[in-house]
Amino acid sequence: MHIQNTAHTYAPTRQSTLTTPVQNTDQITQSTSTNSPERAFDFTNMTLKEQSEAANTHYESGYLTMGEMAFLTGRYGLIKHDGQLGGTTLNDANTKSFNVIEQMREDLAYVKSQHPANSDVVNNHEALLKKIEHYQYGINTHA
Repeated sequence: MHIQNTAHTYAPTRQSTLTTPVQNTDQITQSTSTNSPERAFDFTNMTLKEQSEAANTHYESGYLTMGEMAFLTGRYGLIKHDGQLGGTTLNDANTKSFNVIEQMREDLAYVKSQHPANSDVVNNHEALLKKIEHYQYGINTHA
């Protein structure tokens, strides 16, 4: 599911990190930047196709690594190529929404039951989940 962005007008800042007061109340000031991109996707309600598109967008912007992008696009890519995978049809992948973050949490719990706690597999799953949660909620949910 795409979130429609609303237009924002930011007040120009000087070399200081403090913003100057804006006369027009329709304008929003921004004094600092974040490490996560502006939220255009809702990872709590998207299809596999939208997950794949979001992963590609975030990879192209530099927010995700190639490995993270491949992980998030792999299932949809296989379904798109073969027409189905594990009972999920291409139509399902294009139309049925799910909560990516909750699914990733469930997958992480399974991965932890199958691999040592400090394995690369567990570490990679945890790192990607943290990154997606940070993007979605704007906070570090594992602090």
